[in-house]
Amino acid sequence: MREGTAKEIKFESIDNLFGIPNESKQHVTTMIPLESLYPYAQHPFRVLDDAKMDELVESIRTNGILEPALVRPRTLGGYEIVSGHRRKRACEKAGLEEIPVIIRELTDDESAILMVDSNNQREELLYSEKAWAYRIKYEALKHQGKKFSENSAEQLGKENNKSGRQIKRYIRLTYLQEDLLDLVDQKKIAFRAAEKLSFLTETEQNILLEAILEHKVYPNIDMAEKLKQMSGAVSIEGIEEVLLGRKLKSRATSIPVKNIRKYFSEESSAEEIERKILELLEKWRQEEGYAEF
Repeated sequence: MREGTAKEIKFESIDNLFGIPNESKQHVTTMIPLESLYPYAQHPFRVLDDAKMDELVESIRTNGILEPALVRPRTLGGYEIVSGHRRKRACEKAGLEEIPVIIRELTDDESAILMVDSNNQREELLYSEKAWAYRIKYEALKHQGKKFSENSAEQLGKENNKSGRQIKRYIRLTYLQEDLLDLVDQKKIAFRAAEKLSFLTETEQNILLEAILEHKVYPNIDMAEKLKQMSGAVSIEGIEEVLLGRKLKSRATSIPVKNIRKYFSEESSAEEIERKILELLEKWRQEEGYAEF
């Protein structure tokens, strides 16, 4: 099917909803094939096939699309969705082939701000969704800094009934590795604890995740503060000591030299001894059927 086909429909005051200035109070919408629409490149909000999606599908089947999607042209053809990802998915599930859209020429910053604002109205957003939404809009506002007289974080806070400090704490969550952020969404790691853990390096976060999964212990805010202070010198032993609240024996193994030397001649060098021990251990591992780590 061709893009921009079918009849035109008029909708009232759509620019007021998205904050787009326009001299006219009416807007021409165009029916666009679903296959010509692409998700927003940085879309942080999940589009789930859940009960609410089923309700939207049924509404569309009964009443049609009450609110057109907002899209912008893509350089490579087709259109990028700024607002309307769930509506597009609902149309697919309802068996429709087209959706009414309003096409706007928008900059990256303008589309980022509109995308976040249109989705932030939803209830029950996950921590990860809020965190990435705030970061995307925060960075867009910073790019437009000369248009605003106040700090971008403070402005974001006012718009969302939060302080600028709270906004920055949310943004810190985007520096968590994905699996740890999932644990925040599942409410297994508290928001404030997660913010502190975000200061760990990626390698340290991976070690932490390994310890969490092994011991089924989730760091509280006090544990997270200790781990944050340890950043730069974090080890698996140190993490387990914090999580389990007790000092663990080192995993390192040492064998007295005299217990090894008796199996080798006096002429054997340390390198030869080490090589032979490793060969014997590898042979033993294979015979016992142990997996290689």
